Amino acid sequence: MTTLGEEFQTILQELDKSRLDTSNLETTLLKLLTFDSKSEEHLKHKESSYNKLSQLYCKQNKPQLVFQIMKTHDFSGFNQTRAAKIMRQMIDQVAQLEGTIELQVEMCQFLIDQCARDKKNYLKHKMQIRLATLYNEQEKFTQGIEIIDKIVGEVRKADDKHLLLEIYLIESKLHFGQTNLAKAKASLTAARACSNTIYCPPHVQAEIDMMAGILYAEERDYRTSYSYFYEAFEAFNNLEDKRALSTLKYMLLCKIMIGATDEVKQILTGKYGLKYAGRHLEAMKAISNSNQKKSLIEFTKVLDEYKEEIEGDKVMKLHIKQLYEVLLEMNLFQVIQPYSKVQIDYITERMQIDVEIIQRKLSELILDKKIDGTLDQGNDCLILFDTVKHDNLYQHSLSLINNLNGVVDKLFDRVKVK
Repeated sequence: MTTLGEEFQTILQELDKSRLDTSNLETTLLKLLTFDSKSEEHLKHKESSYNKLSQLYCKQNKPQLVFQIMKTHDFSGFNQTRAAKIMRQMIDQVAQLEGTIELQVEMCQFLIDQCARDKKNYLKHKMQIRLATLYNEQEKFTQGIEIIDKIVGEVRKADDKHLLLEIYLIESKLHFGQTNLAKAKASLTAARACSNTIYCPPHVQAEIDMMAGILYAEERDYRTSYSYFYEAFEAFNNLEDKRALSTLKYMLLCKIMIGATDEVKQILTGKYGLKYAGRHLEAMKAISNSNQKKSLIEFTKVLDEYKEEIEGDKVMKLHIKQLYEVLLEMNLFQVIQPYSKVQIDYITERMQIDVEIIQRKLSELILDKKIDGTLDQGNDCLILFDTVKHDNLYQHSLSLINNLNGVVDKLFDRVKVK
């Protein structure tokens, strides 16, 4: 009769033999997962098997089978922290495949329900944070905030600073998604306070710096924003994290927004620009060049050519839209400046933009009193009024009379006293 140890060694030998045979490898790994033992050596091999089996299914583009493993295994032999790590790795494997966000949401919801039944609070909170992160990616910000609101009180009672840090960070991202900058900044401040009281992993600190840079950019403080993006980029680059490219783009964006074209060129021709060279950085270079020329026509062509690289990033899309509005305004002023009356069709032809966009922008400028004129809808033209120069002589005269009046009153008071 074989012992547990001998049976386990037999399975490991089978695993070594079946490494190159995919069908046998899957069978052997599944057999290893059913091995019921709580010794550290056995648990270590089981943990490795979960990871290898997830990798195998993801390589075969069968993420549903990874979810099936979760459903059929209860991870009872592992403590909460270790189980959380295994499940997080399984979801991470699925996350590497495109179009699996909905499946990841299902996996998280399943684990949350299971943890609630088994009263595994730590693992439940980790999965709820992961679910809120997925909702942020799906732009379901309200649902994400509802999850955070449910767990933040429980985690505060447990006084788990590491979990609180994660909660505040994702909460800041969700509020930013809802364009609630005040709450986003408050959550980020809370996250920073937590990070100062515990050991903060480099990738988490980089996320905090990146979020701070995004919020400062929203307030158009691009110089401060750049410094935060630089800190985040240094960390992501050292960790070989794919977010380094996005952060480098944000650094370039800050320089473009303040008109520092020479510094943009220095970054692009430097070691980091060469390391991350590709269409994303080509897009930033083209945007910088068109912005330097103040050419709206060229800028529009760049937006069309690099549409995927720009519109695929929410932060980029938002600030590029602001830059577009600034260039549109500048080019409009250049076209209408020599005239007192100008046809809308002529402006449209000169700027090569749809008439609806021109009319909308002209209406905004008139309402904001940046243009002293009116739109003549009947004749489809813009009428500009002559700028009346205001003479301040009257105001100065009144001020002088008031001052003289005060002097006379004081002299009168002195004479009265004598």
